[in-house]
Amino acid sequence: MKQKSSTKNLFWFVSVPIVLAWVSFASLAVYQSVVNGIEITENQLTVIGIVGGPALLIITNLLDLFKQETTTDIQLMTPNAETDGKLAELKLKHELERNAAQHEHEMLMEKTAASSTEE
Repeated sequence: MKQKSSTKNLFWFVSVPIVLAWVSFASLAVYQSVVNGIEITENQLTVIGIVGGPALLIITNLLDLFKQETTTDIQLMTPNAETDGKLAELKLKHELERNAAQHEHEMLMEKTAASSTEE
C-alpha cells in the first residue's frame, strides 16, 4: 500500500477545508439572498472574496495537478497498449500458422491413406 505524501496530507487538511468553507459560505449567502430576500452585505462579500482567493488558487492548482497525473498515466499506458497489441497480433499469426500446418498434415494423411487403399 502506498504511503500518502506530505502534499496529499496538506491538501486534505488545509486545501479541502478552505474550498469547502468558501463554497459553503458563498452558497449560504446566495441562498439567503434568493430565498429569504436578505441582501448580501459588504462584510459577507469581503469574507467571500478573502476566502475565495486561496480557494480559487487551490482549485486551479488541483486541476493542473490532475492534468499532469492523467498525462503521466496515459504516457505510461501507451507502451503497455502497444505491447498488448503486438502480442495479440503474434498470437493470431501463430494460431493461423498452426491451423494451416494441421490442415496440411491432415490432407497429407488422407492422401497417404487413399493411396495405400488403392494398392
